[in-house]
Amino acid sequence: MLLHMGDVMSEVPLLERTLGRWKGKRVAIGIGNDTSFSGLLEDFDDEVILLKEVIDYVGNRAKELLVKIDDVNWITLL
Repeated sequence: MLLHMGDVMSEVPLLERTLGRWKGKRVAIGIGNDTSFSGLLEDFDDEVILLKEVIDYVGNRAKELLVKIDDVNWITLL
């Protein structure tokens, strides 16, 4: 996807486009080798992702999870 800003053309990164479409929806993320969480994608920026109503792979619950994008191995839309 290309955005035209006057005479300057910039490409929106795939991660930003995808997370923007998924905002407000339930996603699952993998962190490290064997840790995964699901939750509502609340917000994101270049450095972190914020999930709400979080559940981990064994059923533990949390109100929010803030994770560095660099630590995320995968993200799926549920």
